[in-house]
Amino acid sequence: MKPLSRRLAYICSDPGIPADGSKGASVHFREMARALRGHGVRVDPFVARGGPSPSSAFPGVRVFPPAKGPDKAQALLDNAEAMAAAIDGAGSYDAVYERLSLFGTAGREVARLASIPFIVEVNAPLWEEAARFRGLDNPDHALSVCREVLLSADIVLAVSTELARVLIGIGVPASRVRVMTNGVHLEAFDEATPIAPPRVLKDAPMLLFSGSLKEWHGLEFLFDALEAYRERRTVTLRVVGDGPLGERVRSEARRRPDLVFADGAVPHEQVPGLLLGADILVAPYTGASPKYFSPLKLVEAIAARRPILASRVPPVLEAVAGVPNVALFRPDDVDDFGRALDTLLDRKPTGWSDRHENLRSGCCWTAKAREVLRLLDNLDSVAERAEAAC
Repeated sequence: MKPLSRRLAYICSDPGIPADGSKGASVHFREMARALRGHGVRVDPFVARGGPSPSSAFPGVRVFPPAKGPDKAQALLDNAEAMAAAIDGAGSYDAVYERLSLFGTAGREVARLASIPFIVEVNAPLWEEAARFRGLDNPDHALSVCREVLLSADIVLAVSTELARVLIGIGVPASRVRVMTNGVHLEAFDEATPIAPPRVLKDAPMLLFSGSLKEWHGLEFLFDALEAYRERRTVTLRVVGDGPLGERVRSEARRRPDLVFADGAVPHEQVPGLLLGADILVAPYTGASPKYFSPLKLVEAIAARRPILASRVPPVLEAVAGVPNVALFRPDDVDDFGRALDTLLDRKPTGWSDRHENLRSGCCWTAKAREVLRLLDNLDSVAERAEAAC
């Protein structure tokens, strides 16, 4: 089967990921669909949460919100069943591509009934993450359902090497697991115009933090580290994004308006210009950060070809391997942060060679979608050979 003839059911049954959202999960979901469509694939998206304008952000999307009730797990399972019925009634598909969600079983059911390939994309060990950060009532039940879905998949895409190890550790056959990190829409960065720093920050080198304002993303540490660093050198900080630490960031901006500027959440289309307008992009993950994530902010920093200042945690080391103009510091270490920042400010940035540009090109969603289609074609070839042998 040729890729151009493919029709994919594309599923996200996580009600925390709106189709029109600006956070990384929503952007990731939309961008993979855009890239697959760019290869001539018909992609029919099915989601559990649309947002205020799902159709304008994600053409063709169909929304199936779960019913509210005391048993959230059962509501999600019931919703997955309704979604599977709708997908089954929408026509014939060549494959199912699903973003793993807690109690999301629609893709498995559709693929099983139609006897078509099933790809599952995994962005975190959800049973563990939800128990740690969101108070999941029954993580063992969640793990059991996730494992059943993963074991039924023909291909499992993990966003990091560490996550791949976790999945293999719960029983997913290593032969089915592939690592596919977060990507970016490179054309958006190539076409963007740098957005200048706010007037109040224009007289000193500007660091930029972009992303969700979560505790383990290191904002509290960053404020302490910059406070100490400013005793010997002046730098400024721009923070783009919102989240649990939003009010803390806004408070810091009110306290030091000449040194900290808080944009809040912005449309994702503005992110390339904001990154291009910064002197250094900072990712101060704490030592308590998970080891399995794929840092989207660093992939975007690579796309923008900006210097990177980041903590030395495993996902960062995987993301920036071979990338120029990177300075790393020990997580939660204020003194080492200062030394790394000095390194970036004192040296002339290295030019981007052909090798570096190849690394950047590998971050493109278009390349990642091409790899998905290659994996599907290999499944087709194996099935065709087996059928011919019968």
